[in-house]
Amino acid sequence: MPRRRQTGPMPDVFETFAHRVDEHGDDPQADPTRVDPGQIAKGAGVSLGLMVLAGVGFVLGFWTGTQNEPDLAYDNIVWEGVIKVGFAALCGLLAAAALLALAALAIGIPWAQRQRQRRRGH
Repeated sequence: MPRRRQTGPMPDVFETFAHRVDEHGDDPQADPTRVDPGQIAKGAGVSLGLMVLAGVGFVLGFWTGTQNEPDLAYDNIVWEGVIKVGFAALCGLLAAAALLALAALAIGIPWAQRQRQRRRGH
């Protein structure tokens, strides 16, 4: 049997959850929904830097892959091109991934230490 809808007055949300109403006023640090443009710009700069670093790593890895090609005998010139380009691309991807991993560690370790100190400070 379905529940019946109550027809009484609706409770006031602000009275029910009075302990959760934000009373900080205009304090920008107290508002968790406030967006800091400086933080957004900083995050965008880090993202752009990581993209450039990945691109440079790929190019350097690709160049290294073309300089150190495996010595194989190919039956078909198409397969030779596919293998040479594939090997160089694989070297480029590995170099880009390695550089991104190192950059993530270089950024992440100090950030984690700052977070730990901030939590201990409170």
